[in-house]
Amino acid sequence: MTDFNRFFSFYSLVCPTMRLFAACLHCPFLYLIVIFCLNLQPVFGNQADVVRSLVIKGNHSFSKEQIENLMRTSIGDPYDAGMLKKDSEKITRFLHNKGLKYARVTEAPKKFEDGVYIGIEIDEGMVGTITLSGNTKTRDNVILRELLFQEGDVYMEADKEESERILRQKRYIGAAKIESKWDAELESVTIHVTVKELFSITGAIDPGINNQSGYFLAQIREVNIFGSGQAGQFRYERITEAGEKTRGFFTWKYRMPRLVNSHWNFDSEYIQKREGDSWRVLLERPQYTLKSRWSASFSISELINEVRWYENGEKTDIFQQTLHKTSGNILQYFGDRHHQNYLGFWFDSHRTIYLPIESIRVSDASPSNRNIKRVGITLGRKNVGFHQTRFLRGMGGEEDFITGSQFNTSFGYASPLYGSERTEYYAALGINGGWVSRNRFFGTALITLSTSFTNQIERSVLQARSALFFRDVFNTGDIYRVDTGFRGNSLFDFQQTFVAQFKTELQFGWRGESQVVLGAGNGLRGYELRQFNGEKMMLLSLESRTLCGGGFFRKINDGLTKVATFFARPFIHDRIVDLGLVLSATAFTDIGYIWDSYRTFDIKEVKPSVGFGVRGSFSQVSDAGIFRIELAFPLAPLSTSSKQPQLFLGIERAF
Repeated sequence: MTDFNRFFSFYSLVCPTMRLFAACLHCPFLYLIVIFCLNLQPVFGNQADVVRSLVIKGNHSFSKEQIENLMRTSIGDPYDAGMLKKDSEKITRFLHNKGLKYARVTEAPKKFEDGVYIGIEIDEGMVGTITLSGNTKTRDNVILRELLFQEGDVYMEADKEESERILRQKRYIGAAKIESKWDAELESVTIHVTVKELFSITGAIDPGINNQSGYFLAQIREVNIFGSGQAGQFRYERITEAGEKTRGFFTWKYRMPRLVNSHWNFDSEYIQKREGDSWRVLLERPQYTLKSRWSASFSISELINEVRWYENGEKTDIFQQTLHKTSGNILQYFGDRHHQNYLGFWFDSHRTIYLPIESIRVSDASPSNRNIKRVGITLGRKNVGFHQTRFLRGMGGEEDFITGSQFNTSFGYASPLYGSERTEYYAALGINGGWVSRNRFFGTALITLSTSFTNQIERSVLQARSALFFRDVFNTGDIYRVDTGFRGNSLFDFQQTFVAQFKTELQFGWRGESQVVLGAGNGLRGYELRQFNGEKMMLLSLESRTLCGGGFFRKINDGLTKVATFFARPFIHDRIVDLGLVLSATAFTDIGYIWDSYRTFDIKEVKPSVGFGVRGSFSQVSDAGIFRIELAFPLAPLSTSSKQPQLFLGIERAF
């Protein structure tokens, strides 16, 4: 360093300090010396080497102060071209780490007689053109409106990942992939969206061969009407249970997402029953993206149902329940994508009327009519992320496994001032979480507690569910994909998954008002439907699932594809109808127990069962569900007649 530079640095550092010191001492003499020294700086220094101005442009996502804090170059310092270059590289790395994958930073220093004027130009990477492929039925605008970026927006990797997740959640899309690249000629980011559409018109028939219960007889459903994303359903449903008369009723459903091109959804349902017609209307604005700052929902319904009461596995009473319900809530979110606090207001009005229909024998059943109107607040926090996987809850499609934790609590108050039959307080707590370990272990947990009280606690319900998934080789999740089909590995290609699931429901203060039941329809396979009843229940299920793939099962699917294409040819021209049959063999054991206030918990009274079965799904069909055929053996039957194994045939939503 030259003597001049040392002199310049000395005065640049010392003069401001001397000025402050003199001002504090109120010494005019020292103050004049400081002014003299400051005036000497331009005389002895090289004005052309001093940074006089620093202008930052193009920073839409981050403030000027955030960018300046990353730089060592500042106004009043000597100009250093090497340091400015490093500052530019540091800003670029910062933007890339924040998800601005195509951000570029250029520096433009200009020298004048009085110093150096520096311009920092930031190009955050604007979206240029967006193209689509794979959507033969769905309209382009229906897919484009789900993206979190449009032409002219800043491209961010987080927006791309969340847009893929939003598209995968659509019932008519089986897979979605968004690719981006930088177009040097247009100086913008080009986006290409590829989707795999599912067959959206589906039907179902129940031949009624299930020996425990029969479900819908006939159904037709369309989840993508004319490619608009709207959904409709018509269903004739027949319920046949042991010891019950067959009941049949019709159901109409209609759903319109993105009402008037907004983020509001409209959902409606009308059910025609023998005991009376039921209907429900829902208007909601969900938190469709983690960037959304608010959500809301409003619903009104009138439901008429038959409620049955069981004791010792036998039906004792039948009531007709009429429920009039109106509810709504508004939530405000604070934070970023993965760490959010939220605050909300809600109201709830429900009027329940019970009408006795049949009393077979004396029982504890005594449901009471209620007319409760409550208002309250909700507080919550969530720290969540997503892990993409397959074959945990579905078969073939991509699943987004939520990791992290969510907490929420609600407080409510019912008062005669706004129509409630009495003054009542309400409190609820919810905890939900998920975790992943080494891509082998997947865990979920959910705990909810709700209670109502006046001068004492009257009614409470505690529910808990937990599941643990283990895979021997995780990457075999690609054994089948909706977008590519079976992988060509060998004649047989198997994936093994072990699942442990636990759930419990504990009711307090609901004796005669409500009950929990346990049997084949509630997860305790091998026993009769609703064979056990009480106020508290626990159930543990262990399953070994073997997903079947390889050339052998691909040939089965190819044969089914030829048959389906032949029958669909009069309606669908020049198109192969690949249903995407995926099969899985299962072996399981269930351990359940149920008790009430009259009986204490006794580990010797648990009811175990074992069994095996086959599950499958048409993964290329929208909302096809998972059909299962299972044979279960009770290990602690109540009588000789109940020792027979139970055969279950049905369709469920989750694997």
